[in-house]
Amino acid sequence: MNKFAKAFAALSLAIAAVMPAQAAFAHAQLVSSNPPADSVIGTAPDQVILTFDEKLMVVADSKTANQIQVTDDAGARVDQGDSKLDGAVLTVSLKPNLALGKYKVEYRFVADDGHAEEANYRFEVSQAAQDGQATPMAVDDATPTATLYDANNMARTAKTPDSNNAVATGIGVAVGAVLVAGAMFFLFRRFKSQQK
Repeated sequence: MNKFAKAFAALSLAIAAVMPAQAAFAHAQLVSSNPPADSVIGTAPDQVILTFDEKLMVVADSKTANQIQVTDDAGARVDQGDSKLDGAVLTVSLKPNLALGKYKVEYRFVADDGHAEEANYRFEVSQAAQDGQATPMAVDDATPTATLYDANNMARTAKTPDSNNAVATGIGVAVGAVLVAGAMFFLFRRFKSQQK
């Protein structure tokens, strides 16, 4: 095996070692919501439905692991507190006859790999949408921090949405760079020793 073939084989092994590390950082992602994020609708729905790209983890004896909470502009809860998980679909019922106004959907979920995340979005129930004149809500550039409470409002956790994904990507890139640098160092030393 010539030097270039050895170098190519070592580099291929280094890249192959990085790929599973990157895949390990992939987590469940929200693919659709009803009502949609930042939408203006004419009538309040009976429930909020969130659909993810993979099944979520069922956590025994935990009612707060996978949950949705919906609040009005005053911060009062308007959901029924009956979050249900069915595979990749998380739902919660809403109180009947919700008034016109803006609502915040906060949700927590546990991916199948055990990674927990929180996020939120807003929607609006508006007379303009009933009249067919609504436009999508203006999205605030300052992404709000997701804050969820457990069913008894006893525990509070706050986390910036998607912060874990950025950290995971950074770790994956760092691990890949270290592996490639190590492989190149090994090849350089081997190349130098063969020249002597």
